[in-house]
Amino acid sequence: MGGIVGVFTLDGRPVAEADVARMKAATPLPLISPQICSSTRLVWFDGRLDNGVELARSKNHSPNDACHSDSELVSDAYERFGDRFAGRLNGDFALALVDTVTRCLVLARDVMGTQPLYYCPIPHAVLFASEIKCLLAHPAVTVAADEDALAALVLDNWCDEHRTCFKGIFSVPPGHSVAVTSDHMVRRVEWAFDPCVQIRYRSFNDYRDHFKTLFEDAVRRRLRAADAVAITVSGGLDSSSILCQASELRRRESQRVRLHGVSMTFPSNSAADEQHFLRDVEDKCETRVTRLPVSRYAYVDRVSAAVRDLDTPGAVEDAQIRMLEYARAAGCTVLLSGFFGDQMLSDRGYLVDLVRRGRWLKARHDLREYGAWATDVDPRFFARDFRARIVRGLPPRWAFRTVKRAVRARRSRGRYPPWFTAAFRQRAEAAASTRFDVSHRFATAHSEQYYRHATAGHYLNIVRCEQAFARAHGLDLRYPFRDRDLVAFLMAIPGEVVNWQGVPKGLLRRAMTGVLPDTIRDRRWKADFTALENDAMRRDVTKVLNMFTRDCLSVQYGLVDPAELGRAAATFATTSDDAVALPGWRLMDLAGLELWLQAVRQ
Repeated sequence: MGGIVGVFTLDGRPVAEADVARMKAATPLPLISPQICSSTRLVWFDGRLDNGVELARSKNHSPNDACHSDSELVSDAYERFGDRFAGRLNGDFALALVDTVTRCLVLARDVMGTQPLYYCPIPHAVLFASEIKCLLAHPAVTVAADEDALAALVLDNWCDEHRTCFKGIFSVPPGHSVAVTSDHMVRRVEWAFDPCVQIRYRSFNDYRDHFKTLFEDAVRRRLRAADAVAITVSGGLDSSSILCQASELRRRESQRVRLHGVSMTFPSNSAADEQHFLRDVEDKCETRVTRLPVSRYAYVDRVSAAVRDLDTPGAVEDAQIRMLEYARAAGCTVLLSGFFGDQMLSDRGYLVDLVRRGRWLKARHDLREYGAWATDVDPRFFARDFRARIVRGLPPRWAFRTVKRAVRARRSRGRYPPWFTAAFRQRAEAAASTRFDVSHRFATAHSEQYYRHATAGHYLNIVRCEQAFARAHGLDLRYPFRDRDLVAFLMAIPGEVVNWQGVPKGLLRRAMTGVLPDTIRDRRWKADFTALENDAMRRDVTKVLNMFTRDCLSVQYGLVDPAELGRAAATFATTSDDAVALPGWRLMDLAGLELWLQAVRQ
């Protein structure tokens, strides 16, 4: 892991070294030096190739030959497949390749968008870097906000795959390449999920075995090239599965990697307490889990210091930063997270498919099972969610979109917090109205929902923020549940298999038999952090209000109405419901916006 920084001149003139030095000085990350390949190509590669063995074999290399780095395999793929080579690569990566003969620059990212990569066209050149702050450091770049992208990010937590919060600075979209020559710039899709693919087996055991193989591969890939790996584990199903699977692979394959389990622990008898599950994980894995006690959350003070690590507005609680600090102090360079397990292993979109096939009794059975397994959720929630999915999924797509736009127009007034100005809210509303108007065909409602999870800007935004904080602490954050092959498989199989017999995450539970403690495989509730989060914001609400004076940047730029903010914040402080976290999150995001604007101006 490292930072990519480079300048590609369009007319062959020498690069101004002083300008490059300014760009490099803008980041604390260790920088990746371009590798010279075949004497005519420079390759910057940040990340990990998962199909390196395939690429080496196809080129008649020995897959165990240490001479063939990921950068060299990328160069070989370019030689064989031209500037469409990125579609042949599988892994978590961002790369830049310069062909000195054809005077061509190719930028590319993996389809899950794990590693960041940005670019900025300027007169006679294109700048590229892993962080926007490096591009802003170039004297030819003017700092100007893209208010449409900023509104989508701040009000909807939606990270546009191409636009950033700065005019003229762009992100290489996940699964895309950007090819640049002296006379053109072309952005192309190199690899995308095909939601029309279907996988059908004769028995559940076949699905289970295939999933188990893919999950093992997903964890094994993310242990690669690491001496010490930290794994965040809560005692929940997803994170515990990763730690137990990693421990099983280490034992079975005699891997030398050191595993460090790390967990935030909360007061006993609170809704967030999961400590007794951690003991079961330790016994099963024979791996100690370090506890980081958390008595309460803290936001604003830590955000003030951490926001400089972000290229876009965001926030983080103190406990998460403590976890990163521990992992780095323990000598770890890689951190594994269970994020995205909920999205890919327990979605209920398949209920629409059951209804389409007339299987109403099966849908009714599964709804009852959800209530029996998710004991911390009001069973009526599942019934309401089911009705909403039917309303969205059964009518023709064009009819639903027409009704949705009409309903959205009537409800738009209350969609966003009132403290944002009308103009800023309207920008976000305009972007949201066409966000899901895609022309894809989907084999099933299940595949459509999983495709949306895999490509949604909400989750890209989470990955972007988490990666920025992790990289600032010298950690490569990796997500086994965002493995491309695993996601494609789950998208292609029937949804009722994923939630086998109506049990949330039934496929994972069955696949982890013998690997995961039964107490966790059979767990029926999730920890709830809402009270902790709202308590933190009640304590910080005065600090948030004090940021938003008449001359603060959010007000100067016409984004926030301080009078409306004062009224809403006062209401939150006295009447907030600990069953609902959204109001507190909104206040935290607002504080992150103002602090980020201040950091950018500096």
